[in-house]
Amino acid sequence: MKKHLIIVLLIAFASITYAQTQPTAASANYRNIFKVSAAMFTRNTFQMGFEHFYSPTGSFMISAGMNYRDTDYEQMWGYGGEAQLKFHVYTQILPKKSHRLYFAPYLLSQYQEVDRNDSYSSVQNDKYSAVGAGVIFGWSFSFANKINLDIYTGGGIRKAFNVNSNTYSDVWDYSYSGISPRLGVDVGFWF
Repeated sequence: MKKHLIIVLLIAFASITYAQTQPTAASANYRNIFKVSAAMFTRNTFQMGFEHFYSPTGSFMISAGMNYRDTDYEQMWGYGGEAQLKFHVYTQILPKKSHRLYFAPYLLSQYQEVDRNDSYSSVQNDKYSAVGAGVIFGWSFSFANKINLDIYTGGGIRKAFNVNSNTYSDVWDYSYSGISPRLGVDVGFWF
């Protein structure tokens, strides 16, 4: 019985010691962040991302998402992907939080299908794809040892292919070609 009590006490002591030395999100033990883009919900898009730190000042992020909207006059769906190479130019690491400022060149690709009902009860179907490249600048804030908030802005150029010439596209539409701004907020979890 005494032997079992000593083993239990050693295990409890080891777990308490581990809990007190749990790394912050900035330590080498956490090198990955799983992200969900809160800003893309405003565009009827669910987008998830994975960021991997290959060094203390550099990370690589890939993200993929799908959008869907169904109204009385229009149904649209599509998917897309993006890759970013992040360069962290300023890093401040504190015991329970960290701040990082970064810039990141990106490449993106998207596919979109839109079915519209016109005034003559016929359906117009558009299928197009787009590619783009640019640079974003952001602030990444980690707190509570596991949670990450990433706020960014920037822009780039995009080209949409096979877009119907009668389709009006503003700067936020998926069918837009030209210089496009980027604004976003991602929420993530370190692991």
